[in-house]
Amino acid sequence: MAARISVIIPTHYRNTLLARAITSVQNQSYDPVELIVVDDSGEAHARPVLERFPDVTPIYHEENRGWAAANTTGIEASSGEYIQLLDDDDYLFEGKLAKTAAILDANPDIGVSYCGVIRGEDGPCFPKSTVAGNILKPALRFETFPLWTGSMLIRRDVLLDCLPLAGMAPDDDLDIELGDTDLKIELAIRAQFEYVDECLAVYSQTTNALWTEPRTFQKVRQNVEHRGDLYDQYPEIKHELLATWYRREGKYWLKQRTWALRAIWCFSKSTYHARGLSDRMKGGAVTLASMFGLPGWLAINHAWEFARRTSQG
Repeated sequence: MAARISVIIPTHYRNTLLARAITSVQNQSYDPVELIVVDDSGEAHARPVLERFPDVTPIYHEENRGWAAANTTGIEASSGEYIQLLDDDDYLFEGKLAKTAAILDANPDIGVSYCGVIRGEDGPCFPKSTVAGNILKPALRFETFPLWTGSMLIRRDVLLDCLPLAGMAPDDDLDIELGDTDLKIELAIRAQFEYVDECLAVYSQTTNALWTEPRTFQKVRQNVEHRGDLYDQYPEIKHELLATWYRREGKYWLKQRTWALRAIWCFSKSTYHARGLSDRMKGGAVTLASMFGLPGWLAINHAWEFARRTSQG
């Protein structure tokens, strides 16, 4: 008999999108599938939708507890040997469950199988050959996409060992939930990965929302702090990551405000974390240029681009 798959969908005030996500699961050819929806609104807002789907197991939180708690509730209530997490604004193409399950069935040493996805204006995003097997280093660098919550199918015992998800443990001193960013690291510590080289899921969040919001910069820093002992084992990755993301944040604030003290601070932090002499010199120059705001930053970048083209002949 085929392994049971439990699909967990946390939802929070997105009834129209929720119906689409549920339908995408019910349209899968794979069997058996258990579908659990956790309404995290605190007021059973999704009840009208869930009453239309009698095969769905609904769970209603009495108060809003967040992504980590909603997924954990669903995981603990599930019974499947394999578990698929799916946000309410995303959906699966037919064949997703069957094809990722086939990898786990055929490879007992693989703990997580995943697929490519369709994402916003990027269109198809196929798996990278470097994100297979032991993926801890790519996970620490945040370089695993399209490995993401909705693209993964996870062995139950592996996922249970990752609980509680970051952001809901009593001793978590976090301003924001780390979500699947931390979960991928947890899984990478415990499991080997393999992928289906097809795009079998849709990720609704756009590239801009992923990489240019202050919340994302905060999440990167908090992830490094939260995983301090682990990142200390890979100091080059830690400094490379922080240098890159402080630089991105500095650029963001200049474009938002033309001149920002926060941008200068971010560029100086990026320079601090840069490892090579040339990178530190370049970082120092950017920090000085940013004191003149966006015009200064643009000027030095144009100068470097001109120098690069000149050197190439």
